[in-house]
Amino acid sequence: MTLSPDIRDKLRKFRKNKRGYYSVLILGFLFLLSLPAELVFNDKPIILRIDGRFFFPVFREYTYSDLGGSKNIPVVSYRSAMFRNFVAGREPVVDTRALFPEENTAFDPAAPLDEAAPDSGADRKLVVYKEGKKRNVWALWPPIPHSYKSFYASEKLQRQRLASPLAHTVDGRLVPGAMEERHLLGTDQFGKDVLARLVYGFRMSLVFGLALAITSTLLGCILGGIQGFFGGLVDLGGQRLMEIWGALPQLMLLMILSDFLSRQGEFGGFQHVLMLFVIMNLTSWMGMAQHMRAQFLRERNRDYVRAAKALGVSDAKIMLRHILPNSMVPVVTFLPFSVSAGIGALVGLDYLGFGLKYPAPSLGELLAQGQQHLEAWWIMLPTFLTLTTLTILLVFVGDGVRNAFDPRYK
Repeated sequence: MTLSPDIRDKLRKFRKNKRGYYSVLILGFLFLLSLPAELVFNDKPIILRIDGRFFFPVFREYTYSDLGGSKNIPVVSYRSAMFRNFVAGREPVVDTRALFPEENTAFDPAAPLDEAAPDSGADRKLVVYKEGKKRNVWALWPPIPHSYKSFYASEKLQRQRLASPLAHTVDGRLVPGAMEERHLLGTDQFGKDVLARLVYGFRMSLVFGLALAITSTLLGCILGGIQGFFGGLVDLGGQRLMEIWGALPQLMLLMILSDFLSRQGEFGGFQHVLMLFVIMNLTSWMGMAQHMRAQFLRERNRDYVRAAKALGVSDAKIMLRHILPNSMVPVVTFLPFSVSAGIGALVGLDYLGFGLKYPAPSLGELLAQGQQHLEAWWIMLPTFLTLTTLTILLVFVGDGVRNAFDPRYK
């Protein structure tokens, strides 16, 4: 594909702006690093081989029957005692006579129930284990065996919640740091890994902000373009509706809608993100619509538009093929700032408790935890630095793009 001389000139100007150019490279590099987060931060094996059969728990949920067991229940944790017993060939058997000792409850007499030999139900154990053949297991684990939502009972840490990554002394006793369990940035107030939540939250925020910027830009181009091209009553009515809609307090509206819809039923992780995405699109398009309206109002009276109308070209083709390409300057220049605004809106809602629900990865929720626990510097400081770096990089990119489209910038 051959680029036009005008596009090549704008790319040259952008590369000349070292601050914006290197900001794009850094931002792209950080985003690429966060894409395979499931392969780096996860409490499930990447590859699991049991008795010669291969499984991929990172990409799919398995039950014990899928792995060769007899129980059709999901594998909740691959580090649990239940999974260790499964690997050792010990199958759990429930002795219902321990629950109903006075009843003649049917039970498998072939199971080895030495623990349940006495006749008294009070002396029986509810769950006993039937010994079987030990399974041949090999697993490839991620470098950090914690995801953004994993929780486990640590045998090394004395306090798993709000555990500092560094060893420290309390009352003359040396308390081991969370790094011994490979929590490189410690744990939050619920015992989740802070670094994993930070990486997943960074990826979520950037993808959400970029998607919101794209959809709001498309909506703004369509609605603003229609107003500017047709003018008259269409423009007048559209402006009055935008003034009324824009007069509403946007943050309050987002909070009310988010809280109301969240109460209507249980939402999964993706469903909740989609709901927030739709809610934010209700107000985020208005700024772009105003710019595109002004562009279309200016371009609709140009000679090339009048010539196209005289030749019988339809209004839709004139808008898409002729006016829109000549009105792309505000679209391109405002896109990085729209991404930054979308990220800020999501972080703000999460911080106030109206955004993503825990344990979904969220930079705003981490900020709220850091404010509640100021002594946990490993929560507030990395989250603040991540948000600050992300915002500064996006602003530098926006400045570089704006200068590239500015004819006064050589």
